[in-house]
Amino acid sequence: MNIIAVLLVSSFPISYSFTTTSRSKELLRPNKLVSSPAARTGDANSFVSGRNVPEANPPDESLARAIEISKIMSSQILSPLVISLLKEGLPQSWDSFWSRENGEFSNAQRVALAVEELGPTYVKFCQALASRPDVIPKSLASALEILQDDMQPFDNETAKQIIKDELRNKMNPEVLDAFLMSLGSETVGAASIGQVYKGFLPRYGDVAIKVKRRGIRELVERDAQLLKGIATWLESIPGLPIEGKKSNRLIATELVNAVEEFFSRIFEELDYRNEAANCKEFSRLYPSNGNGPSVVVPEIVDNLCTDNILVMEWLEGTKLTDVDSEDQCSVNENLSVISIGIECTISQLLETGRLHADPHGGNLLKIKRPEGNHLGYLDFGILSTVPEQVRDALVCAVAYLVFDRDVEAVASLFGELQLLSPETLEDESERAALTAELEAVLDQALVYREIEGDPSTKIPILKFDKLLDALTRLVPRFKFKLPPYFINNARALSTLEGIARSLDPSFNVFQILYPFALTKLMTNPTNSPFVEKTLQDLIRDPLSRRIDSKKVTRLLKDSALITGFQQRKVIYDILKTRGGRKFLLQLGREKVKSPYAESTSLFKSNFLRL
Repeated sequence: MNIIAVLLVSSFPISYSFTTTSRSKELLRPNKLVSSPAARTGDANSFVSGRNVPEANPPDESLARAIEISKIMSSQILSPLVISLLKEGLPQSWDSFWSRENGEFSNAQRVALAVEELGPTYVKFCQALASRPDVIPKSLASALEILQDDMQPFDNETAKQIIKDELRNKMNPEVLDAFLMSLGSETVGAASIGQVYKGFLPRYGDVAIKVKRRGIRELVERDAQLLKGIATWLESIPGLPIEGKKSNRLIATELVNAVEEFFSRIFEELDYRNEAANCKEFSRLYPSNGNGPSVVVPEIVDNLCTDNILVMEWLEGTKLTDVDSEDQCSVNENLSVISIGIECTISQLLETGRLHADPHGGNLLKIKRPEGNHLGYLDFGILSTVPEQVRDALVCAVAYLVFDRDVEAVASLFGELQLLSPETLEDESERAALTAELEAVLDQALVYREIEGDPSTKIPILKFDKLLDALTRLVPRFKFKLPPYFINNARALSTLEGIARSLDPSFNVFQILYPFALTKLMTNPTNSPFVEKTLQDLIRDPLSRRIDSKKVTRLLKDSALITGFQQRKVIYDILKTRGGRKFLLQLGREKVKSPYAESTSLFKSNFLRL
């Protein structure tokens, strides 16, 4: 969208100046928000259209913002990169191009600093990319990491004044002064919306206090209105007749809805009271006295939180990306914690339906405690909700892909995943075209490799770069609707897998995802008809529709091999659930009753071997 903004304003008589090589880092990172008007207080949901998108700004404000964006893009990205190409010539690789020194900074650093200046709208796009060195060049991903928690902070005195104003009526003057003194003169982290200090409270101990940047809401509102206007204009372009059918629009994708949804997520993050509530809800998923994964969630100091500051327990830890690649012990430690993170994300995605939707490298910590390493979560601006129907459909899709490679069955689930309209799925020609396109996509995006111990079981490795490239073609072609939880979930898994692969290139998220899917498939805790149908498809002969004991054995054996558990434990875990007992009882009854079945002794021997 930022490129479109540049094109739209290029017809105006704007004079651009190229950033000189002697310009300092501070000049490249101007702190414009400090002098902006104070942030508007009020409910973060007080917007029109039900999506938190602000009412229209005056046209001159949108135009001014477009001109501002175009100036930054031109002077700090386009001009320097073009000059780099003219001076140095075409690079041998994109990685070497982004690593090139271009004055005081590399090409990649110039992009990161320019995105920082553009504001949170553009920072959000690039934060996720920073964790995907397999999708963008490694040197560019590395430079973009500053956008996660190492951005230029705003003035320290301004931040402390905000804290003082917000807490004036919540603390007596002596305690407040002591608290302000404990903050020190340096932030511990700064991102696009706010910055964080470490302080001390007598009854709580060390705490983290997050302070919102002044004027940040108004900046996001201007971006929202500008991009919504561009999206509206693009949607209004009429289509051309194709094969006797006239399309109403040239671009079928619902761009306005996508823009509104994207900005509704940002406005959620601007609401610190909402974040405090999210944190408390998320902590209930991982009680400290539970038997679940080793997860730490900070405790919120509720009575000190306001619209502009957030106070919570201080978590002492290190970022998962802060590791010496030569220190294999540290790499293994971080990989184990990342595995916890991916397991938690998959559990949230498939079981609880409440998902931390922004787990980038700056929001995840490795916390060392006497009992072992823990995963610490930070930043709860967005919790995504995944409907039960979608959770069940995802289980079915994974099972079909891994166990049967049944692309047509996956295509049929797109309606349950709420990605396609019923009209598209009911159109036989469109359904056939979608299946063909998916087969081509999966041939490129999924690489099936044998797992250790059994050449008959192959777990796919997902190539995100190929998948993203394919999706850009499929989404407009079939009018995909991407709900917010789908986008947030994909981003969460993509980010975690990107961090893991930076430490271990052979890491495969499917190897963690598949056991979750198998367990839910065989236990069916929600009594979903879609899960039941998928299970029956996977254990029955496609022609006779009778239970195939070899397929059943393979299904159970796959779960044992992939999880690393003993085969008897897999069956025991299934038997502990009502759905699992029903599944195994059904198997036994049908094999005994069927006159066409293989001998009962053969069937029993398959289970005894497990």
